[in-house]
Formats: sequence, structure tokens, C-alpha cells
Amino acid sequence: MSLAELEAAFCATTYRVTVPEASFALRIGVPAPAFDAFLLRLAAQWPASDDEPGETTGMCWGIVTAYNPAVLLSEDLNRLAQERLLKRIKALGWYFLPSSNLADGDVWPVEPSYLVLRADEQRMRVLASEFGQLAVVCGRTGSVPKLLWL
Repeated sequence: MSLAELEAAFCATTYRVTVPEASFALRIGVPAPAFDAFLLRLAAQWPASDDEPGETTGMCWGIVTAYNPAVLLSEDLNRLAQERLLKRIKALGWYFLPSSNLADGDVWPVEPSYLVLRADEQRMRVLASEFGQLAVVCGRTGSVPKLLWL
């Protein structure tokens, strides 16, 4: 696949975050004000973090998976990689929520993922690289989700 085709595939994906009170369908380049409001309410419940910028710049986040790093893998290999990713996120002490990546038209299997909160773009790049990913989706409250190539 060419870089343009890969980018089109990432952009033709819904990055779904589901919590008990709501479900958010995030898309590259599309504002998500309800998701931003949810994150700000959530952040108000957490202790302050030296690494997290103040409300003037917003809360940073990223969506990462260990599934299918550049190629389609078996469900067993994907599941094992995803378990390692979860252990890594927990070891880093990061806040996270389960999420999933859903390609338009079911052209690619649903990929479980994690919405990692309070992790800046550089940290998300490093984490996604550890699991062989080509890109990671990142955002910040008040801005649109964006695709970061690794």
C-alpha cells in the first residue's frame, strides 16, 4: 500500500471510545466537542499532574493498538500483542480507557485499542513504535484528532 492509501485507510476509520455514560466516534480531522467536554469532566476528578498542561492548552490523549502492525496478523498473535500493550500502559502508570478502531465498510477487522490520557505526542509515538505500528492517533481537547506517522 502506498502512503496515500494508508493515510486514506486511517482517515476512513472511526476511533470509538465507549464509557458507561456515552459513546464517542472520533475521526481524523473532525472536531469532537462532546468528547472534549467528557475529557475535561474526567480530568477534574483526577489529581493534578506535573506532566499535564493546564486547561489553557487542553488535555492530550492518544489512541494506540498493538493489532496488525503494518500487516494483518492472526487473532492469537494480535491478542498476545494487545495484552503486552496493556501491561506496558499499566506499568507506565497512565490513565487509559478501552477503545476500538472500526474501518469504514468493514474492509479491515475491528481492532481493540486504548485511549491513553495525559500522554503527549512524543510518548504516544514511542509507545506505538514499540509495538510496530505505522502511525498513532493523537489529540488535545479543543483541537481535532490527528494522525501522526512514526
